[in-house]
Amino acid sequence: MLIGTTAIIVGFCASLWKPSFGVVMVAVAASLIAATLCGLISSPSWAGAILGLVRGTIYTLCLVVPVLTVAALRGRRAYLQRGWNLALAEAREHDARVEQAVMRERDAMASEIHDGLGHRLTLIAVQAGRLSLDDTLPATARTELQSIRANAAAASDELGETIRLITERDSGITASLSNLSIEDVLERAQSSGIEVNSTLATDIERFTNNYSRAALLRALQEGLTNAAKHAPGTKVNIDIDIDGDEVELRIRNPDHGTTPSLPATGHGIVALQHRVEILGGTLDVNRGEDFTLTVRLPRSATPSSAAASTHQSRTELVTAADSSSDRNRRRTRRHSWLVPIVLLATAALSAIGYFAYATVASVLPPERFAAINTGDTRTKTELLLPAVEMLDAPRTSLAQPPRSTCEFYEASISFFDRDDVFRICFVDNRVLSTDTILAP
Repeated sequence: MLIGTTAIIVGFCASLWKPSFGVVMVAVAASLIAATLCGLISSPSWAGAILGLVRGTIYTLCLVVPVLTVAALRGRRAYLQRGWNLALAEAREHDARVEQAVMRERDAMASEIHDGLGHRLTLIAVQAGRLSLDDTLPATARTELQSIRANAAAASDELGETIRLITERDSGITASLSNLSIEDVLERAQSSGIEVNSTLATDIERFTNNYSRAALLRALQEGLTNAAKHAPGTKVNIDIDIDGDEVELRIRNPDHGTTPSLPATGHGIVALQHRVEILGGTLDVNRGEDFTLTVRLPRSATPSSAAASTHQSRTELVTAADSSSDRNRRRTRRHSWLVPIVLLATAALSAIGYFAYATVASVLPPERFAAINTGDTRTKTELLLPAVEMLDAPRTSLAQPPRSTCEFYEASISFFDRDDVFRICFVDNRVLSTDTILAP
C-alpha cells in the first residue's frame, strides 16, 4: 500500500512536467525490468521473477494511470479551447459581414436622402433663378433671389460630394430604386418572370413620405429577391395596407426549404431590419409552410439612431457562452474534488463519533460489575449492563466456556490506553461466569 500510494503521488507530480509519450514508455519499461530483477534477487527462481513482474506491473499502473489521466484531461481542455477559438473566429467573421451589410444599407439610405433632398434643392434653385429674372421685383429682391439660387445650387453640389465621399460609391449604385414607384417595382419583377399577386391600398404613394416609401421599395426588392432565390417559379403574394398612422407591407411565398437557385449573401434581412428600426418600424419573419415577411412603418417616418434596437452580436453570444462553459467547468472541477473530500470527511467524522460513543457507552462501573452474580438471569443482568460492548475486545485473553456467549465491557473510559476489562459469559440465559482481564 505504501509503495502504491507513493507511485500514485509520483505519477501526479510527474504529470505537472508534461512528460512525452516516449519518456513514459521508457519509465514503464525500466520499472518492469527493475521489479523483475528485484523479485529474482529476493527469490532466485522463475516464481520470484514472475512475482516481481506482477508486483512491478501493479506499481507501474499506479504510476502511469495518474500521468495518463492528467494528460487526457489536459488534451480534452485544449480540444475544447480550440473549439471555442474557432467558434469565436467564425462569430467575428459573421459580425463583420453583418456590419458590412448594415453599412451598405446606410450608404443606400444616404444616397436616397441625396436624391430626395438634392431634387428639392434643385427646385429651389430653379424657382429662385426664375424669380430673379422678374422685372416687376425690386433690384434688391432680385439680387437676394440670385444669392438664394447660388446657395441652393452650391448646397446641392456639396451634398452630392459629401454623400459620395461618405458612401464611397457612385450615384448609379442606387439607381435601380431611384425615381421608381411601388407599381414600377412590381412591374419590373413580373417582367423578370416572377409571378406576383398584389393588393395595394389606394394612393399608397400619397399617404407615405419619402423615407417610408424608400423603405417599402427596399423591402419589396428584398422580398422579391428572396422569393426568386429560394422559391423560384412560385407565386408571391404582396399586400400593402394603411392602418391608421402606419403602413404595413406583407410579402408571402411558399418556403420550399431548398438550396437557393442564386447565390445568397444571408444578410439582406438583417440590413433591412436595421433600416426599418432606424425609421421606428418593425420587421418580422415567419417561416412555416409559407415564408412571410412583414414590415410595419410610420407613414411619416423620420430616421433616428435611438429608435434602432441594439442586437447582441454573435461574438458577444459566443463569448458569453464560453464564459458560462468555463464557469461550469470550474464548478465541476471544484465539485470533483469537494464531493470526495466531503464524503471522506463525513465518513471520518462518523467513524470518530461512533468510536467515541462506543468507548463511552461500553463502560461498566466496577460497583455494577460486582452486583452481577453467577446464576443471575440475563434479563436481570442486562439492567446493569451498558448499551453496547466495547470495541476491540480481548476475546482471546481467556478461554471461552463451551456453549456460552461472552460480552466484554471496560471498567473506565479509555480512548487509547486499555483499562481493566470485565467479561460476562451466558449459558441458557443465565450468567455462567464473570471474569476480569487486567489492563496490559
